Amino acid sequence: MESNQSRRLFLKQCAKLGGTCCVLLAWGRHLPADESPENKKDQERKPVDLKELSYCGIPCARACALYKATQDNDVAAKKLVYEQWEMKKNEGIEFDPDKIFCYTCKPGDKPKKVGMDKCAVRICAMANGVESCVQCKHLVGCDKDFWKLWPKVHELAKKTQVRYLAEPGAALLGNEAGSKGS
Repeated sequence: MESNQSRRLFLKQCAKLGGTCCVLLAWGRHLPADESPENKKDQERKPVDLKELSYCGIPCARACALYKATQDNDVAAKKLVYEQWEMKKNEGIEFDPDKIFCYTCKPGDKPKKVGMDKCAVRICAMANGVESCVQCKHLVGCDKDFWKLWPKVHELAKKTQVRYLAEPGAALLGNEAGSKGS
C-alpha cells in the first residue's frame, strides 16, 4: 500500500513538472522578437524594412498596441490604449471603439487615426520625402514635441537608424529645416 502512495505522489509530481516545462516552452515561442534573446540577435541582423516602419520609426505590426488592437478588433485593448495615451486630454474625444483605431500613419486606403493630420513627425517626414525618420540626418538632434512626449520612441528610432546605416546603400536625407520643433 505504501508503495502505491509514493508511486502516486511521484506520478503527480512528474505530471506537474512536465506541465510546467510545456508551458515554459510554449511561452518562449510566443515572446515578441525584441524580448527573446535568440530572436533579438536575428532581428538585429535582419535588414531594416522602411515600409514596415511608421514615420517615427515604430514597427507598427510588432510594437504598436493600438495597431494590434485594431487588427484584433479588441475593444478592451483599444480602451486601455485610449487611457494610456490620454486621448481624452490630448485629442479631446470620448472613447468610442469605432473612432479609436490605427492602420499605421501610412494607411493607404484605410482611414486615418485621430490626431494623425497634426503629427509633426509625420508631416516633416512626408515633406522631406522619407519613408521613416530613421532616414533623416536630423533625427538625433530633432526637437519636435512628439519626441519629448514619447522619448522611448525617439530612442527606438535612433537605434533603428544605427542598424539602417550599417546596411549597404543606406543614406541619410533631409533638408536644413528638418529639426525644427512642433
